[in-house]
Amino acid sequence: MQTKENSFINKFISSIKEFEKYPEMASKPFSVVINYIIKLILIFTFVVTVISIYDVSQNINNAIKYLKNEMPDMQFINNELKVDSQEKIVINPNSILELIIIDTNNITEEELNNYKNDIEKHNTAAIFLKDKVIINTQTQTIEYSYEKLANIYNIGDKTKQEVLNYFTGTNLILVYVAVFIISFIWLFIAYIISTLFDGLVFGAIGYITALILRIRLKFIAMLKIAIHALTLPIILNLIYIILQALFNFEIKYFEVMYIGVTYIYIITAILMIKSDLIKRGQELTKIIEEEQKVKAELERQKEEQNQKDEEEKRKRGEKDKEKEKSEEPEENKGVEPEPQGENA
Repeated sequence: MQTKENSFINKFISSIKEFEKYPEMASKPFSVVINYIIKLILIFTFVVTVISIYDVSQNINNAIKYLKNEMPDMQFINNELKVDSQEKIVINPNSILELIIIDTNNITEEELNNYKNDIEKHNTAAIFLKDKVIINTQTQTIEYSYEKLANIYNIGDKTKQEVLNYFTGTNLILVYVAVFIISFIWLFIAYIISTLFDGLVFGAIGYITALILRIRLKFIAMLKIAIHALTLPIILNLIYIILQALFNFEIKYFEVMYIGVTYIYIITAILMIKSDLIKRGQELTKIIEEEQKVKAELERQKEEQNQKDEEEKRKRGEKDKEKEKSEEPEENKGVEPEPQGENA
């Protein structure tokens, strides 16, 4: 069971405002840091996906209104699209597709080339012709025949009213659920890869900065710091996405701010580690000084004890001599020993 100190919320708050915890974060196992960033990106992706689904719902509702009230009668029969209009229809939805051109009449090659030139001027656009659709993206232009799409997605003959009926009630909810699941999976993969890449880049920058400040840190420790330092920029990015979606709010140099905030956190964390190392060094110096004092005191006490032992030994020797003298027989007292040998 997770303790309060190790909970996601506690790590989240510490990553934003408790710089003194960064040295501790750098010492955590890398699996703990990865677990934290995955949870953060899951929350981020969920909110972004909800916003995107809201945007998609607005676009679908606008498309349904346009199809119902302004679009001429149309039908899809035998893999061909037919619209009751002798003129091309140009729509500027300003959403997922910036431009839509519909022309199901028999057109010339020159007219087709003009349509392609028109859609290439936009990031995303599409041309709906009699027998195919041409879609332009930022990277490429793709053509799909209606016959091929009908076979892949099992699309049968449809009228305008049948299309309108499909995008109502349960079917519309299923469309939203499918879009949500697909968007969530792809966005999560994209965001987690992007975040880990940012972590590697900022980790390398922090590692170089630490070397300049003469602090020896392992790169893996710097990477952990960098990942936690991305917390506030990720939240600011989320707020920016929400404001942009709801109020069309834009910050011209948001990327610069994103990088700047992350680097400020990394620098602050490095300085906190340096301060912690200095503090530990001072404490270690005090401990060494105290140990030296204790050692000197023990040696002094040992020397004093040795002196006392020597003094006691000397006194015991004198007492033993006095005792031997006191125990000598009376007849031997004052009598000199008899001469031996030639002096006898």
